[in-house]
Amino acid sequence: MDEREFLSNYAVNLTAAHFPAVTNRRRSHHAADLEILLLGDSHGWGQGSPGYDCVAPYTPHMPAPYNQGFYARLRRHLIAKYDWYPDDVANRECGYFADGIETVRGVYHRTTVDINGRPPATGFYAPYGADAADADTFGYLVQDNKFGRDVWVIGPDNRGQALCHIDMKAHARKVYIGVIAGISGGRLEVFFQRRDGSGSNAAGRLYRERAGYPTVTRVERGMHVPDRSGGSCVLQDRVVLDTYRPDADEEVVYCIDYGQKQQGRLCLAIGDASDGVRMGSVRLRGIVFDACAVRNFSMGGHTVGQWLGDGTASYHDASAPHLEQLLAYVPFTPTLTLIQAPIVNEYLGQTPTEAFQEHLGQVVRMLKRHLNEADGAGGGGDILLFTTLGDKRICYGNEPSATIRYEDYWRAARQFAVRSGIGFVDFAAYFRDLAGQGGLDPEFLYDDATHPSPFVNECIGNRLAELVDLVM
Repeated sequence: MDEREFLSNYAVNLTAAHFPAVTNRRRSHHAADLEILLLGDSHGWGQGSPGYDCVAPYTPHMPAPYNQGFYARLRRHLIAKYDWYPDDVANRECGYFADGIETVRGVYHRTTVDINGRPPATGFYAPYGADAADADTFGYLVQDNKFGRDVWVIGPDNRGQALCHIDMKAHARKVYIGVIAGISGGRLEVFFQRRDGSGSNAAGRLYRERAGYPTVTRVERGMHVPDRSGGSCVLQDRVVLDTYRPDADEEVVYCIDYGQKQQGRLCLAIGDASDGVRMGSVRLRGIVFDACAVRNFSMGGHTVGQWLGDGTASYHDASAPHLEQLLAYVPFTPTLTLIQAPIVNEYLGQTPTEAFQEHLGQVVRMLKRHLNEADGAGGGGDILLFTTLGDKRICYGNEPSATIRYEDYWRAARQFAVRSGIGFVDFAAYFRDLAGQGGLDPEFLYDDATHPSPFVNECIGNRLAELVDLVM
């Protein structure tokens, strides 16, 4: 079935007007700070996908690390297509920092420093303190591209200098640098250098600079704001970040925006361009390039209401405000969220369709308002809602249905999308037609009674990639 036929039969609101956030980003060529969230149930986990062998859930709130499900396929497609930076250079217990930065001169040591209070750069830090248990609840997806307790201290040598560098693995436009500013803080100088170390080129940047760039800001609640310290500046061939504070320590995430993608040897120095200026050390939590992420927070055995913490227990855990908890690790308003409606779980719980729609509305409002309070429900990111399979025994066998049928939930999901002005794809109807009119054996659609087969995971994953390519 070609794209036109599929869209006309099974999609609603797949237009640029219904995806303003990704459309505006595309037309303004804004390729950084892109947060894509994937929500669903065990279908979204990839249960039943090719090679799936996870006997017990990795965690009820995210997929197993090895995954070939439809969301995993979409994630790999997006990372490859948009050539996102492959990983962070975060200074965490896993040792990325030791592998990512090469020292040239200076004094260095690693230590741990507890994260102080609630840093202004919401979402840039891995679980810590009272929220440390979130690492077990949500797994690696709340730790990737996050700063942790580990700190790399960079100090000047006896000549008053320090220099280290990162040979970048891919292009990036923005460099996010997490530091602890304090009374002993020095000035961190950031510039590009030829890989042979023979000096900087193109005024310290690899390409002809874009007018008005680079810029230096700090991140506060999803926004880029001017640096209040007054010591950070852009010089002719480098950017200087001031990590001195006269009073208490302060957690700061600086952002250097070069205006267009760069790749090369990124150098971090103390003293190279600051002769006669106060010296000090720099406490570095880590570096993140571009801050783009696509993360699958599907929750097996949960209804939409249980994502919100509606007071009912899921099949895996007690009631908790899971969506609110996971959004604490999302540093920007999600640009795009895909929601696989967990209709099997809604059916098993016989959630009234009105409550199902109300819960979807709450989820959409929370996503759009996250770090976007000023715009409220009228702004924020875009949403694509879609359905998957129901129970094989009821949808294709002879077992009787409960009072609220699968058809009622599929219809309610479509009605909600139309009323809310969000994108919608009815994969359940597509596979029903394929098995009915197309004569496909329904057994090929299922891994067991309720989970999609490898064939279905591949079909949905490929189609989602095409649809996201269309709107992005």
